[in-house]
Amino acid sequence: MERFNNEIERLKNYFDGIDKEREKAYIIAREMRRDSVQAVRVMHRGKFDEARELIAKATVTAGQLSECGGRFGFAEEAHQEYVEAALTLAFLLHESPPTQEELKTTERGYLLGLADAIGELRRHILGLLTKGDIENANEYMDLMDDLFGMIMKFDHTDAVLPLRRKQDAFRSIIERTRGDLTNIICQRRLEKCITDSTVE
Repeated sequence: MERFNNEIERLKNYFDGIDKEREKAYIIAREMRRDSVQAVRVMHRGKFDEARELIAKATVTAGQLSECGGRFGFAEEAHQEYVEAALTLAFLLHESPPTQEELKTTERGYLLGLADAIGELRRHILGLLTKGDIENANEYMDLMDDLFGMIMKFDHTDAVLPLRRKQDAFRSIIERTRGDLTNIICQRRLEKCITDSTVE
């Protein structure tokens, strides 16, 4: 019986260690998510330097989280938010998107974050349309299509990669964005025709 008691004690120590690891990971993940969300917020206001600083800080945190929190669901969500911010910044600044290794993130976090970056591009396109910048809006629309084509290459069960729900959602987002863009273009053409006919 002593041998069995020792085994139970060993298992208790094992899970006590995991619990401590989880507490540490949770604090790190919360900080990384806060910086990532703030980075997205400020980049949509044109504060790209501030966004870059926040993402650089989150990159350091991502490395720490990868070391201690890979087994926890909240860690994956934090990685996802972080990747979304980092890739969105690269897309908005026409920079080469950082790789998974460069971001010190997980494979799943990278792909799920990439999918969410598509939604941020819609937000940017709508901002451009309110300013009448149809040319750049068209450019980002093409980018959205390209990115969607990339994530559609992944046809895996949710147990392997929970991406299907996002794929379905972003198909709708892209179609709505294309519809918004088309409506604005048609409206501008109609306005031009009316103006031209009035001038004549």
